Amino acid sequence: MRRTVTAILLMYATASAQGQSSNPTPPPELKRWNVWTGDWALSGIAKDRPDGPEYKVDWYLHEHWILGGFFMQVDQTWKGNGPELHSLEILSYDPVRKIHTISGFSSDGSTWSLTATFHNAMLIENGQSRGPDGQLTRCQTTWIFSNDRMALSGTQECEENGVRWKAIDVRGMRTEPASIDGSRPRLCENHRRPDQSDGTCQKIPLWFDSVHFSWVSLYQN
Repeated sequence: MRRTVTAILLMYATASAQGQSSNPTPPPELKRWNVWTGDWALSGIAKDRPDGPEYKVDWYLHEHWILGGFFMQVDQTWKGNGPELHSLEILSYDPVRKIHTISGFSSDGSTWSLTATFHNAMLIENGQSRGPDGQLTRCQTTWIFSNDRMALSGTQECEENGVRWKAIDVRGMRTEPASIDGSRPRLCENHRRPDQSDGTCQKIPLWFDSVHFSWVSLYQN
């Protein structure tokens, strides 16, 4: 009888340990997306088609972790030359293909699927979008962040039916930073934030003008 009780206890302990160890954890590669957490306000110019007009755009992003930190949700508002658009993006990491991915959906029916590559302060997104009319467009977007990751510049070049054009050219800043767990840190007065090292306040640059970059060809080998 004692042997039976002991065997049952051992089986329960083993099952309990296996259950605890099977709890999934986000892959460490997902931390690369932390550069986006928080609220961003961007502005600049955009052009929807190669033969279309340029127009001023204001672009607002709210980015936060969801589902246990396995995905980042991006809520976007795009104010351009037509109706205000709202979009949802899901940022993730594919551990099988070992790539960062983006899936997007807009209130005008557009969808897009992208892959992202990180190079220090630069992030390059490549992929294809399908417009509400079914038209396929291939684009490459390059983001360059400031050293403190509080400001950025972004440019997008697209190709449609063999014609290439610059679709987006924006700059902006993080208006509400967020920590890794999604909480908001203390902000200093007059758009200042605590320095990460000693807690003192430092200014956030209004525009990020110090970095220049050149486009990488969409089909560069």
